[in-house]
Amino acid sequence: MQRRTVLFVGLATAHALIAWIWAGTSIVGAAIAATIYGPLFVLDALRLPVFGNGASGGWGAPSVPGWVCVVLFWAAIWWGVAALLARLGRR
Repeated sequence: MQRRTVLFVGLATAHALIAWIWAGTSIVGAAIAATIYGPLFVLDALRLPVFGNGASGGWGAPSVPGWVCVVLFWAAIWWGVAALLARLGRR
């Protein structure tokens, strides 16, 4: 496997594990929510259907296309970081 792929899998897995383990804490939970809702708010402003129907007075959960967008967004971020680290590691 290429170094970039190994770094990508490691970074994405670390992000997912941190999100899963510490999502209920007060400080990290808010940061994790920001990593999900931040990209979705931008896409929602572009009128893409990224939120499902929310309860009255509450936030709508991400829809299936919303979750796909979040996963693709962070995959692109971590792929870019992994590519940069792999390139720096070659020198």
